[in-house]
Amino acid sequence: MGSLCCETPFFMVFFILVLVVQHSMFPTTNSQPDFTYHSCSNNANYTNNSPFKKNLHNVLLSISSKTTQLDYGLFYNATSGEYPDRATALALCRGGVSLKQCRSCVYNSTLRITKDCPKQREAEGWYSDCQIRYSNNSIYGVLDTTIKYVRWNTQKALNPRGFNKVLRSLFDGLGREAASGSSVQKSAWGDKKVPSSNVDIVYGLVDCFPDLSYLDCLDCLNRLQNFLRTCCNDSMGVRIFGISCQLNYDNTPIYPSLLSSPSLPPSPLPSSSPTPGIICSEKFCDCLQFKTYLKMVNITLITLIKSIFVGVKKNV
Repeated sequence: MGSLCCETPFFMVFFILVLVVQHSMFPTTNSQPDFTYHSCSNNANYTNNSPFKKNLHNVLLSISSKTTQLDYGLFYNATSGEYPDRATALALCRGGVSLKQCRSCVYNSTLRITKDCPKQREAEGWYSDCQIRYSNNSIYGVLDTTIKYVRWNTQKALNPRGFNKVLRSLFDGLGREAASGSSVQKSAWGDKKVPSSNVDIVYGLVDCFPDLSYLDCLDCLNRLQNFLRTCCNDSMGVRIFGISCQLNYDNTPIYPSLLSSPSLPPSPLPSSSPTPGIICSEKFCDCLQFKTYLKMVNITLITLIKSIFVGVKKNV
């Protein structure tokens, strides 16, 4: 009996750890990460037994299944049903995202969007690497210039005139390049030297949904560029989340794969943190969230193991 008592807790701990590892490797719907930002339209809702819900389920399932197919890249779309219950969904990964990251991001977004917007006929969600949108209206090839969310670094360039001049030049070129892209990708990236003592290089990235025309993509990005002067002039890092396009720049590389020169050393991280209470730079926020997540996981595992051994000790 004594040997059984000693072997049982070891088996229990081993079994629970296996379950934890298995859960992390094969996440369920409830474990999908939160969106960086999401928006649920209140213009129209649907019920559980409605034809629209079935059509929405079909298009999201179609997109999620395509993430396992080798011939799909950074852009996904699907349509199901007939008006007025037709559902259309689009998903897009940002330029610089690896195919593996893209597929994981899009898959997560197809599961998360209906959890955050369970009854709405129109919704959008953004992760760091991708975005998804669906609607009962026609959205394929249709421009929507709505700006939903902005994140910026509170650090300012010490030479704002020179900094903003470089930004305009950078994004003028990137906008034209992205708009000239293909039907599967309309993204562009680049970097420029900056005449400022607290930043050496600015790195830029723009993305349009590739179903847009050249003029619509260019118009969308120009609107975001003009919005910079309103929201966050002279800021050393900004990301603007638009429905049909996105704009992002930073004083550190956004994605290592987008560096124009492999030998180019990255600029040092800012020495001062963004001011608390103000939307901060993406990298700083994500870093804090990741550290908090690791701390929560460690605490949960330690508490779980302690409770097991306490229970076993009582039984002994």
